[in-house]
Amino acid sequence: MRDGELREWFIKIFKGKWSGEKRHAILATIETLMDRYQVSVLAIKRLHPSRSSRNLNLLVSGIKREMGRRGLKVHEYSIKQMERSFCTEGKANRKKMAEQVVMEYPVLFNEFEKEKQHKNPYWARLFEAVALGSVCHDELDKA
Repeated sequence: MRDGELREWFIKIFKGKWSGEKRHAILATIETLMDRYQVSVLAIKRLHPSRSSRNLNLLVSGIKREMGRRGLKVHEYSIKQMERSFCTEGKANRKKMAEQVVMEYPVLFNEFEKEKQHKNPYWARLFEAVALGSVCHDELDKA
């Protein structure tokens, strides 16, 4: 995102069993994307302690270390914070959040339609990532 405008979106999948090499590949990809898009702020989903793992915690620590090395700030948001931000009426959930994300960013309509047809969520993380960026932008815009 740049100034709240969604400029590019995609899902990057790292296949294979978890390993130190895989973690390094993920971190290298993040660093490359940070350089390509001149990232000034990074928003990440806050890990839920019971749904996390040692490897995922190490990955997030590595991301935070790299951001700190660059003098940049990491903003963390829980899934509940994102849902509440996008679902102001009724019970908040990921599906409603995705619908609201698409209303805010209509360019994602095709991905949303594909997601509705899948039994196993594929694009759900895309909508979460866009919601993260949007919530972070709104928070920084208010500051």
